[in-house]
Amino acid sequence: MIARKKSPHQIDRAKLVEPSLSEEEWKEYRTGWELFNHHRFWDAHEAWESVWKRRYEESRIFFQGIIQLAAAYHLLTVKHRFGGMMRNFEKAEEKLALFPSSFLGCDVRVLLQAIAAARSEVRRIGSDNLAAFDRSLIPTVQLRSHPLSHHT
Repeated sequence: MIARKKSPHQIDRAKLVEPSLSEEEWKEYRTGWELFNHHRFWDAHEAWESVWKRRYEESRIFFQGIIQLAAAYHLLTVKHRFGGMMRNFEKAEEKLALFPSSFLGCDVRVLLQAIAAARSEVRRIGSDNLAAFDRSLIPTVQLRSHPLSHHT
């Protein structure tokens, strides 16, 4: 069974509850953040995509958001593709903005602030100079202990 993708305007915000992840999914989710923090954005994208593909609840759009965030940073720092990077930042922001400030142990506000900072920096350096992007603007995400994270 493949879950149908929904756009942010199709989401019932009342159903955006933290999913109950399996031990394997928690491991992949945490691994994704470790990879992200080491600027291995494509690998983070892949780790999260494996979780996203197995989720069917409304809140699976959170995984889409962080996958698109990782794709945006990959396009910015590796591929230097302005259009794709900006579209992915926009799509990630639309999805992540649906969530409370903390979701699955992640500070969503930090991600949204980082998107705004990245866009501002890109405007400053120009679309033809993405290699000059200030990488210190890329957040390091530390997952807070999660009430459901009895898995180690």
